[in-house]
Amino acid sequence: MRSFKDSLPIVVSYFSISTAFGMIAKDYLGFQAILMSALVFAGAAQFIALQMIANKNPSALIVLTTFLVNSRHLLMSSYLARFYRGISRKIRAIVSFGITDETFAVASKRFLENEADYKYNLQLNFFSYLAWVSGTALGIFFGTILPEDVSRVLPFGLTALFISILVSSVRQKSDLIAALTAGVFAVFLPSGWNIVVASLIGCFAGGVAERWMR
Repeated sequence: MRSFKDSLPIVVSYFSISTAFGMIAKDYLGFQAILMSALVFAGAAQFIALQMIANKNPSALIVLTTFLVNSRHLLMSSYLARFYRGISRKIRAIVSFGITDETFAVASKRFLENEADYKYNLQLNFFSYLAWVSGTALGIFFGTILPEDVSRVLPFGLTALFISILVSSVRQKSDLIAALTAGVFAVFLPSGWNIVVASLIGCFAGGVAERWMR
């Protein structure tokens, strides 16, 4: 099954990172951390929300902050929408819930290669989702027995995974220009909308470069 094979790097990374999340969240949310992973399924937003909960920030501020962090999903969903013409709203809603940075990168690549359909996307999202929720549960129930050195390096798995996906997706100079431009702006723009704005600027730069290099 291609979807399972493609999901393996994501599954390994998500499982390790969500284990770290469960270990940290246990002190603040208890078993509700599993529910958070099941309903939110957004790594960056969950870690940010957890930090804000620890700091006893107002609920409204937590909701607004996580909304801004996840606003990049508007861009990813809009991009994938063109591959879902004629597909029911129910299927599109289920797929959209499971979209993450990593599943989007893998699925969009397969769609462009005409090697994916909505079933592939659903399966890819499901395997990733299962790893995230089960990893959170593992961190809550068994996190205390993991060596401290191991728990420290677990969160780096997501960074390594995304770098791997990014590198494998760069096939021409315009892709490289888009990636570098977006990366630079994401680092130097103020946090909040920086990911969304940087993505738009990167797409624009990549489009200009592609036309100029023809």
